[in-house]
Amino acid sequence: MVGITILEHTPPKGFIYFLTQQLQLWGVLGFLFIALNSLSRSIFEYIHNNIPTIKNIGRKYKIPVIKVTDVNDLNHINYINKKQIDIIISSCGQIFKKRLLAVPKIACINRHTALLPKYGGVLPVFWAMYRHEKKFGVSVHYMIEAVDKGEVLYQEAIPIQEGISLFRNYVLGFEISVSVTLKALENLRYRKVMHSLSPNKDQYFSHPTFKQMKDFRRYFNSFSLKDAFVFFKKY
Repeated sequence: MVGITILEHTPPKGFIYFLTQQLQLWGVLGFLFIALNSLSRSIFEYIHNNIPTIKNIGRKYKIPVIKVTDVNDLNHINYINKKQIDIIISSCGQIFKKRLLAVPKIACINRHTALLPKYGGVLPVFWAMYRHEKKFGVSVHYMIEAVDKGEVLYQEAIPIQEGISLFRNYVLGFEISVSVTLKALENLRYRKVMHSLSPNKDQYFSHPTFKQMKDFRRYFNSFSLKDAFVFFKKY
């Protein structure tokens, strides 16, 4: 690994609208937990080097870490071009444009919390639960100009269990993401493809409306106190 880029989120509709979205999605308890956890980790990473943040992990293993607001920025592309990299592994919400996709010698690959081709786009776990699917999962796929349409290198399914919150399901997805990514890299090495994707605009989802988020929380938990206890115990 020759470098890590952290994408700093810039809400397209403004910070107040973003906060309102997050509050509606997670509820008061979930919103406060996520906000305080993020704030505390940001503070503690400057105090204790052993806090497992991306910046501290990079420091520990002497991997350069940079922050950008746009992965397609020319300065960023020039920076990673100089490193002559083989593979880019992405897990961010920004769309890679053609110039960035052309940087690595082998491929750009992306981790997505869905069983592609189902639920491309934004908040895939939310939409899988909202539409009463029996499972969701994690996919790692080739990145091409069409969003979430590249061939799938590897994916694993996770059952959607009654009583498990949206937050917990996202944590479950991230917990298996490392092993899924490693298996995808092995398949990439031997040029194995799990399956190809056919274009399907009906399987691409944008951010839910406020009404859809409100309806979701009538039937499902977004976050619970149990989630907080389990999270702090494990992380």
